[in-house]
Amino acid sequence: MNHLIKASTMTDTGIDFHDQSFKTPDDLRETESTRRVEPGSVPDLTGRVLSVLGPVHPNQLGPTLMHEHLFIDLRRTHLPHPIQVQIDGHSEPVLTSEDFPATELMLYESKVNLGNLHIARDAGWIADNYILADETLATKEILEFKKRGGNTVVDVTNIGIKRDPEALRRVSKATGLNIIMGTGYYQRAYHPDYMDDLSIENLTNTIVADVVLGVGNTGIRSGLIGEIGVNGDPLRPNEIKNIRASARASRLTGAAISFHRGGAGSERHKTLNLVGEEGVNSNRVILGHSEEIVTDLDLMLELLERGVYIQFDLLGRETSLTASPTSQVAKAIPHLIEAGFEDHILLSHDVCWKVHLQHYGGFGYSFLLEKFLPYLHENGVTKSQTEKFMVENPARILPFQSPQHS
Repeated sequence: MNHLIKASTMTDTGIDFHDQSFKTPDDLRETESTRRVEPGSVPDLTGRVLSVLGPVHPNQLGPTLMHEHLFIDLRRTHLPHPIQVQIDGHSEPVLTSEDFPATELMLYESKVNLGNLHIARDAGWIADNYILADETLATKEILEFKKRGGNTVVDVTNIGIKRDPEALRRVSKATGLNIIMGTGYYQRAYHPDYMDDLSIENLTNTIVADVVLGVGNTGIRSGLIGEIGVNGDPLRPNEIKNIRASARASRLTGAAISFHRGGAGSERHKTLNLVGEEGVNSNRVILGHSEEIVTDLDLMLELLERGVYIQFDLLGRETSLTASPTSQVAKAIPHLIEAGFEDHILLSHDVCWKVHLQHYGGFGYSFLLEKFLPYLHENGVTKSQTEKFMVENPARILPFQSPQHS
């Protein structure tokens, strides 16, 4: 079945912002029925981690970045003069652009360069900033992480934001790094146009197939369910469906779940409740972008008490006054350690814009090892504790548990 974006998403400029040209195997997905995996045929990967090159032992992971993007397309949510349009038959509004001056269209269509870098760094409307598709550059950038002792990267690009399994496999072979690929559905704006029509079972089947069979016809398998896009306050119907499907797929395959936020504020508790209703323990859940609650120590401690992993994954992104979480995280970590939760802290950068790359003046993928961990050491956090954040904790959450077939 072909699912076409309705004409109302076309702006007066003549640009269909949903029609992105960066094609990957996600655009060639087989139907849920042909990719259905019977529960009894799910392989048991208990105790192993699934990379794009196949299973690896947890002791082979080493220092691990838990939330990154080597290839991604986020242009859909970075439009000039964005507006939301409600379309008949859709439970969610469609994000598009209102009419805007031709001069701004020229900026939107320009490449990131020294002349507009100040605009791109402040999340300005430059489409080129929001797509990472250069394999040569990705390889060069991620090698900076390896040069400083890094060994594993979790790429949480998933359905709808142009993951590229074959490119990930080539980068893994070229660099010697373990790369773990995500699956599942991202934020609502990136859901398929027919998301309302998909059942929890449909979504579950697709996620399970990515883990068991591989993405599309590539045979390259996902090793983590995430990043699952949940932002709502309150949670929206399709987010609830997404949470339940991700949890069911986790139970059926044994893979862990990584959430994009997991809801706004205390809605994270509702997300964990839904996961629990589907038979998955909170100790299989990562709550990403926890910088957003870093000043709410009580909420973080409540969530940690439930067994989740708190992930600070926006580190080294001091590109504007509104995106400077690193110092707050550095202040919060000693409090979490003191409360006894050093075994449930994860760290990463979430590189997903061009300006995050060193080539464009950002800190790239090496900020944690090069800058942040030494800063923590200078401020009383021990090397054995940061070893837990980067090595031991990833090696605990990433291995598969035994699949549950009922």
